[in-house]
Amino acid sequence: MATIDRNIAPIKQEVENFLKQIDFKLPEGFIEFFKDSNGADISSDENYIVLWALTDMIQLNRDYNVDEYAPDFFIFGSNGGGTAYTVKKSNSDIYEIPFIGMSNEEAVFRNKTFSEFIEGLT
Repeated sequence: MATIDRNIAPIKQEVENFLKQIDFKLPEGFIEFFKDSNGADISSDENYIVLWALTDMIQLNRDYNVDEYAPDFFIFGSNGGGTAYTVKKSNSDIYEIPFIGMSNEEAVFRNKTFSEFIEGLT
């Protein structure tokens, strides 16, 4: 069983600002989760996931140069180590990619929806 340690929810304006800055569709369940939690730490016996704060995602994607190295993806979290969790912009599926050697070619499919992604961790 996984433990989800949620951050305080973002305010409505922060969610709206985030949505205005992206130009792709998010996976089903994504924005609903982040409306209730501005990021979270999820841990179980098998997994540890850091979901970035919605209010930080745009800047963190810039900081990691995602548009340069893996332009088809948008990172929303990591395993706290070398793996990033992403949304594929063209179809809103969830993939994982390495931070080092980040590229579209290294992407591995995880889930169709954000709800499935979370359920797979619990």
